[in-house]
Amino acid sequence: MDELYETAEILPDVERQDVYAHHIGEDEWEEVPYRDSLWTDDGRTTGVVSSSTDFYNIIQYGDILETVGDAAGSHGLDPSGRVTVSPTAHKMSASLNFDEEIYPSEDDPIDLGLKVQSGHSGFHALKYDIGAERQVCSNGMMAFVSDLHFQQTHGEPFQPGLAYNAVDAVVESPEVVEDRLEKAQEQELVNRDEALLVLMDTGIDQYLEQPVPDLINALQSEVDDPDSPTLYETYNAGTRALTHYTDGIPDYDLDQGFEALSNLLENGNSEVPEGNKVGSQAVSRRSLQLIEGDDVEPYWDGEIESLRELRNAREL
Repeated sequence: MDELYETAEILPDVERQDVYAHHIGEDEWEEVPYRDSLWTDDGRTTGVVSSSTDFYNIIQYGDILETVGDAAGSHGLDPSGRVTVSPTAHKMSASLNFDEEIYPSEDDPIDLGLKVQSGHSGFHALKYDIGAERQVCSNGMMAFVSDLHFQQTHGEPFQPGLAYNAVDAVVESPEVVEDRLEKAQEQELVNRDEALLVLMDTGIDQYLEQPVPDLINALQSEVDDPDSPTLYETYNAGTRALTHYTDGIPDYDLDQGFEALSNLLENGNSEVPEGNKVGSQAVSRRSLQLIEGDDVEPYWDGEIESLRELRNAREL
């Protein structure tokens, strides 16, 4: 816990400064009264926001982390984890492990914790999500139970109570998480080709240098039966790719990829989506891409024939 508070102390603070507009022709500067710039205490500019606190309130990263530490301490927890901040300090990502174990299957222990995201701009809210890590391969997991999601915008002053709510939710809900992951193991896709299309459909390919080979390798590692991959296995393949095949990409950029993958375990109503629906949508969208796109190339040799077979299997 001491390291968490020490990290909170050294995270950059941000304050408002004036914004000036430069007229090149007249070589004149004039203050822009309705905008403020944000600067860190070590001299980095992080963005430009509304000057009105009705629209934008600064939420300091250190305050967030310290409050989460206080909330964890109220449960007697001593969290471990990591915090990453972008070079301009406009994004922050924190992954905290609470050492709360669940077993969605006998040989797949998972440590539960909390994922925190924030930023200094009008586009980044403060978000708390369930975070987890599979012990067998250190795959990261996040944001797959909407009931355990808490968020505030910069239109409101910092609300410490949300951090307490988020920690309480994670600590008190291991059965909910376990049940979610167990049900995802009951939803199946047609085959590994469809699972690959589903993963490509999430958009995580943008984070991979070799999307198709990387995802195929991940599927081979995670899927027991290539003729009936489950949504849980497909999700694990995606998280394996993001966790292990994305050298040099920081957490604050990968967070969106993990959020996109969470749709494989969360339909927006805090329920596991139907494998039939997830697979059919991915097959339909990919078919349209190949039909309507002039310069769209198949992902792999034989993809078009695979799509025909999948369309028949899904009765599309």
